[in-house]
Amino acid sequence: MSDIPPQKLSLVKGLVKTMPIGALRTLDKALALSRDAKMKQVRGLVLLELEARHVRDLVFEPYLALFQPREDGLDAEVFPNWLLNNLWRELQTTEVQLCGEAGMAARSLRDDDPTPVPFFRLVTAGARILRDDPLSVVPKGHDERDLREISEFAHYLDLHRLLRQYLNRLPDWMGRIDAEKAATLRLWYKDACAFSEDAGVRFIEAIFANMDDGAMIIKIIATVADRPNDRFLAESELADFGERILLLAEERTDTFKRLMNSKSKDLSFMATAGADISRCLMALSGLEQYIELARDGPWGKRVAAAHKTIAELVEGRLKTAAGLIQLALPMRAEKVSGRVRKDYPDVRTPMDEVATINAKAILTFLNDIKHTAANGGYASLLTKTVQEVEMVLDGYMDDLISIAKHDAALDVDAVMALFEGVIDLIDTLFGEERAALARRRVASSDLLNPSKSVA
Repeated sequence: MSDIPPQKLSLVKGLVKTMPIGALRTLDKALALSRDAKMKQVRGLVLLELEARHVRDLVFEPYLALFQPREDGLDAEVFPNWLLNNLWRELQTTEVQLCGEAGMAARSLRDDDPTPVPFFRLVTAGARILRDDPLSVVPKGHDERDLREISEFAHYLDLHRLLRQYLNRLPDWMGRIDAEKAATLRLWYKDACAFSEDAGVRFIEAIFANMDDGAMIIKIIATVADRPNDRFLAESELADFGERILLLAEERTDTFKRLMNSKSKDLSFMATAGADISRCLMALSGLEQYIELARDGPWGKRVAAAHKTIAELVEGRLKTAAGLIQLALPMRAEKVSGRVRKDYPDVRTPMDEVATINAKAILTFLNDIKHTAANGGYASLLTKTVQEVEMVLDGYMDDLISIAKHDAALDVDAVMALFEGVIDLIDTLFGEERAALARRRVASSDLLNPSKSVA
């Protein structure tokens, strides 16, 4: 069978270069199953492009995070993807030998190897292209904003040696920063500032982009600035990073407050509210730990206000948690041991779907806030609330098991559905181990042993 004509092959090559990396990998897997000669040609192009993308990512590794939006919701510098793609294509055209050397180095590169020299040279060449010939990189229909993006990214590329040094020692900065590490960070920041007026901010921005927990950038800033107070930092060139953390905490607090004050009976938002509150408190604790916050300072006042709002909202919800769990459990009045109980399980009524969703959301909320309860100032109330909820769930389980043992006219399916519903709630708050214990209790009851005498 003849090969693909050169003109069509060129079109396919151009198409392959524009495909997202995920689509390329899927296409490679699909073409690997074909024995057709033309499909093998296409797969060859796909493999070459995958290798080129891999080399590009290694060369520009310190900057890849700057092309992806942050997942933690914090504002950040994000460059358009076309910039890196177009720059790499231009480098492949103008720096053929360097790209070849980088490809050879990439094939044998190990994690603990030093950065190959061609990588440094390619980044330097890329910065030169962006400055000297920006029109070779711009997309079709470009405007002044695109040119500003190109100019700004060129400034970031100037910092590539310092950024690689930082990223190569990334685990060091996540732990305790001693005097030696602090001196190193300050020296790198000083070297970065020597490039241009805003280079120090760009250096911190690039570090920030490579951190999963963006709020921890305060730790790096506090080290560089030698643990400043909030007044000093709020007026410095690095103030924007603290503002981002405070704004996100305030926005999430305001959203939670609005939802909490809503009269809607749908409380499903509580399933994610706990995690959001915990992230807010962790971010605020970072500011409190690494920055000297004055009670009347520009950031100290905002941190205190956020803490107060969060504490009030959480405590208000904790006080109603046990009652919301009871709403999900079908109950009826029953005379037990000579007295009337209004909280006796109603085995003839299934669990209400909306009430169950609300109950699970509340239990998820309780589980998510436990790790930051001390920071939030409501640890004691949370402990008390969890104990109350535990008593409600355990008491309901005890009554159900008692009914299963003594009521011969039970609808087994209905009772088992109630058991599963309650166990699901236990699992949500206490985990699989407690849920497994509850299931063993059910398994040992007469409900699953109909041959036993009820008498």
